[in-house]
Amino acid sequence: MSVLAHIGYGVDKKLITAIVASGQGMKLMKLVENRPGILSVTHHHARGSDSRRRRPGRVSWSEKDVLMVLVEAPQADETFALLFTSAGLGEPHQGVIFMEAVRRGHPLMPFAI
Repeated sequence: MSVLAHIGYGVDKKLITAIVASGQGMKLMKLVENRPGILSVTHHHARGSDSRRRRPGRVSWSEKDVLMVLVEAPQADETFALLFTSAGLGEPHQGVIFMEAVRRGHPLMPFAI
C-alpha cells in the first residue's frame, strides 16, 4: 500500500464544486485559498457546445470555469456561502455550486525544486 492511501483519514472533509462564468474561477480561488480549513483548491477552464443553442451548420461554444475546494467539514458551510455570494450564484444563469462529503483525499502540496 502506498503512503498516499493513508493521507486524509481522520479528518471530516467536504468537496465544494462551483461551475461559474468564464473568468470568475481565478478570482474565487484567490478568495478562498488561504482561509482556515481549506485543504486544497483547484481551478480549471471548461468548454463545450450547447445543443440548445445549436443551429444547422453552426456550433455555439459555451465556456465556464470550474472551481473545486477540498475543505474541512466544520468550515464547509461558511466557505460554501462565501463562494455562493461572491460568484452571484443566486442570480439566473450565473452557474451552479454543490457540496458533497469526501471520505478520503489529500491536500495539494507545493513542489520544491
